Amino acid sequence: MKSRRSDERGYSFYLLFPIAVIILLFPFLAGLCPIVRFTEEEIDIFVHQDHIEMRGAYIYSNPLPFPVMQGMSIPLPVDLDHPHPVLLSACEIYPESRDIPIRYILGKHRFDLKFKPRGEVRVLVRYCQHAPKRDARYILTTTGAWRHPLDRGMYRLFPGTVKIISSNYTLEGEASDSLFFSQTNFMPKSDWRFSWEVKP
Repeated sequence: MKSRRSDERGYSFYLLFPIAVIILLFPFLAGLCPIVRFTEEEIDIFVHQDHIEMRGAYIYSNPLPFPVMQGMSIPLPVDLDHPHPVLLSACEIYPESRDIPIRYILGKHRFDLKFKPRGEVRVLVRYCQHAPKRDARYILTTTGAWRHPLDRGMYRLFPGTVKIISSNYTLEGEASDSLFFSQTNFMPKSDWRFSWEVKP
């Protein structure tokens, strides 16, 4: 016959075990502690007179021989001169094609990705941002949180009817068409900042 104390211990275990699992998994599901690797990004920014459109393609890989769920966050360049972006969206483009629901948790926009064993996932993120002072910033320094440099990064500006007048990363290409810089084994020390003027 079981004692009352034994029953209480069993009840406590079943009560506390799920809580312990949630506490242990939370850093991974919230994107605070990455399991997977962030390997490549390809950024296209379309520059207009008073706003920008950002389209970013990101590649992540699971180095482990079993499936994992990884929480991600979307770093957005918000300050007094750069209001919160609008029309924020994310979709998976490989291995599936689907819209990704975004949640606002702990002050950041977050989403979850499922990875197959040693699998790769590619994600497309879009947003628009008003630029009242005709300058903008793309956040690069959050790469450090992944603890590995990017294998490859490609960053392009499409000026359209404006003229790019400054960039803290040296740009190549034709100013009337597109400007770009690319990096390999890239651990950024600073975010990408650029500015423009309206062509006369």
